[in-house]
Amino acid sequence: MAGFLDKNAPSPEAEYSRYLDGDILGKILTKNFLINRAGYRFENIFVPVGRYGDAETKYLDPGQVVVDPGDGYIETEIGKVTFEIKCARINIANRDKGKVAENWAFNNILTSPGKTKKKYDLLIAIGVDLLGLENARYWEHLQNRKNKLQESGRSFSLETQAHQVDFLDICSFFIIPFSEINKNYFRVTLSAISKSLYCQNLASGSDSERCMAVWKGALGELAKAHEAIQ
Repeated sequence: MAGFLDKNAPSPEAEYSRYLDGDILGKILTKNFLINRAGYRFENIFVPVGRYGDAETKYLDPGQVVVDPGDGYIETEIGKVTFEIKCARINIANRDKGKVAENWAFNNILTSPGKTKKKYDLLIAIGVDLLGLENARYWEHLQNRKNKLQESGRSFSLETQAHQVDFLDICSFFIIPFSEINKNYFRVTLSAISKSLYCQNLASGSDSERCMAVWKGALGELAKAHEAIQ
């Protein structure tokens, strides 16, 4: 069956993934990463489901102490770690001027759109290897990604959903301690990803060992910072 609204979609399941809100997509992928790449249990991860957080739960811990955990928090071996989530599909800057370079852009990292300063432990910035909603080549691009992954022995399909482990194969994760971020915005050109400012904080979702190493490295930096404060 073709898509329900999009006649070019291979199925309604694939269509749902394309039109999933980026904020919710990022939250789903973060939990997927933390369970299937960082190795945490489901119950150790707290991610409010509301678009701007659920005030009744987001700002109160079990002891009824007011906190602001960013987009969520996780109980780790070094204690509670709060995180901000940014999720970007591929876009092309200055397309109207003939530019073709594909990139991921992450905004409002240090402050909100209203210029309120943020404070959290880790930034989880997720680059998803899917074209933006405005791109007519979306399904062609996804089919090409599926073919390449299946040729390499992976089981990705057009119907793979964001909560499933196979979806991580088309994602890249930047895990960056808050203290290392000096700009409110950064852009990553896919063709020059190895030259990214935060390349040392980057792991392909298909590389389990690298994901674990980057996550552990970020926790190590947090632990050092906490020790320095004490």
